[in-house]
Amino acid sequence: MAGIGNRRTRSASPQWTPRGTEETELTIERLVAGGEGLGHMPENSRTGPGKVVFVPGVLPGERVRVRLTGAGRDFSRARLTRVLEPSPDRVEPVCALAGTCGGCDWMHIDHGAQGELKKSIVAEALRRIGRLDAARIPMDFVKGPPLGYRNRVQIHRDAEGRFGFLGRDSHRFTAVPSCPVCVPALNRLFQAPFAGEGDRFTAFSDGDWTADGERDADRDLAVTLRGRGIRFSVGCFFQSNLAMLDGFLGDATEDLSGGAACDLFCGVGLFGAFLRDRFRTVVCVESQQTALDYARRNVAGSAHEFYPLDAETWARGPACRLKADAVVADPPRTGLPAAVREAIARMAPRDLVYVSCDPVTLSRDLGHLASLGFRLERIRLFDFYPQTAHIETVARLRS
Repeated sequence: MAGIGNRRTRSASPQWTPRGTEETELTIERLVAGGEGLGHMPENSRTGPGKVVFVPGVLPGERVRVRLTGAGRDFSRARLTRVLEPSPDRVEPVCALAGTCGGCDWMHIDHGAQGELKKSIVAEALRRIGRLDAARIPMDFVKGPPLGYRNRVQIHRDAEGRFGFLGRDSHRFTAVPSCPVCVPALNRLFQAPFAGEGDRFTAFSDGDWTADGERDADRDLAVTLRGRGIRFSVGCFFQSNLAMLDGFLGDATEDLSGGAACDLFCGVGLFGAFLRDRFRTVVCVESQQTALDYARRNVAGSAHEFYPLDAETWARGPACRLKADAVVADPPRTGLPAAVREAIARMAPRDLVYVSCDPVTLSRDLGHLASLGFRLERIRLFDFYPQTAHIETVARLRS
């Protein structure tokens, strides 16, 4: 069922091990989920003519030279050594650490072209994995600022007390003097690191204030979104691009209404805080207790319900036996467990909003939900992470 872009479902058992110097030339056909390019081995290859090869740092249509680094039963992996025929969308990265730091894997791609590439990745996943007619599904892309957008980041500290990130595909520390995608207040942490005991921590800034997980773990934080204060702590998961959140929240919640709504994987109640204006009861489900404690504050009101459970446990239990007018689900990268999809179908909501950060699991789940009677009306991609292959989507379904 998995598409060719979902390498995590492929066997990692090597049949052939590259010598480390073996090179070949490829034409990159497309980018796949995760952001790598896909090409095929040439006909004279001893590793298997026509075998799929995944290469980071490339663009569709480029002719490249690559060095093979590993192989499984039905694919090989390689690293780029030379671009022979560049795409017109290839640009010089604005950061000297691009390709070394593990963060911005698409900084070689013109920002104006990144949206169409992300749409093509989602459309391909819908076709190959969800078995859905992607051409008939309205899909658009909401663009964000290319740099200086990131409000939340995990910072690593080495033995010398320097701050930085991990290298690409490794646990190797990379010292960072400044990061062009971070807001200026976070960059000041890199320029004036402080002593601490941990090797990593999370930092958040709204642009005016900054909090970090070592010195501010118990501090109440708040940001104003769509005219409402949302409270959380630096240790809770929170979206990393405040500039995109107002439109994102509006798209996910503003035209929903009714008697009962479910907010699954609710976190600190980001969606529930706005659903409570339009529903008599909002049911919030979240396994992380600290986040759920904040959800009780953000989704204020005695009529609302809060369950400190993972969504799958909740879906199998008696609390799930309700009818809902709307369901908003924002699962982790692994997507919705099958039991949760089936529970949503039993709740028979008129509206289902599925927020996803992974087009592969999103497509798998949308295909199953379609078989359960839901109609996919549209998908909107939000540019939360420019310069990276990360894709944040809001899918709207109706039963």
